Amino acid sequence: SGLTDPRTGIPYNAGGLNLGDWVDLDDALAKQNSLISSTLPLLRSGRYRRILVDSGATASNVKTGAIGLMVAGAQPQVNRVTSYDKGIQGAHVCVFLNSITPGNYGWVQELGMAWVLGGTTITKSGPATGDILNATTGGVVDDPTSQIWTPNLVGVALSPPSPNTLILCQLYAPSLQ
Repeated sequence: SGLTDPRTGIPYNAGGLNLGDWVDLDDALAKQNSLISSTLPLLRSGRYRRILVDSGATASNVKTGAIGLMVAGAQPQVNRVTSYDKGIQGAHVCVFLNSITPGNYGWVQELGMAWVLGGTTITKSGPATGDILNATTGGVVDDPTSQIWTPNLVGVALSPPSPNTLILCQLYAPSLQ
């Protein structure tokens, strides 16, 4: 680590990344070197956590902007997530930053402003900024006609929701450490 105990002079052991490590980033720091395209930053202000994707996750649902959840049927662990279709409804909602092969480690976003993937259709006629976004089949989000909080609430749209696109969302999730 390059750090030593000031009293003993013994080096601190601070190895690499560990399961459950998390970091909070402000918007300026998050935007540095995190572009989806030439102008669109993937990372926004928020909390990012190193996780293990459960080996039973549906691989096609673990992709950029898709919603992940805590694993169902196992001892609940905040650092082990799965695809939306295999998780505990509403438990530890997080957003995958990229495709991760089930059984491997990666990073998810669990707080802050995140890019979430819109489904193939948007239910609400006239979707708008400020609308509630709910997770649906495949871990994508929808802007429902009824703007009522449900267990599958992901957050609030910060950009107008559109089908098959990344939508900027303020995540509504409990803070876990």
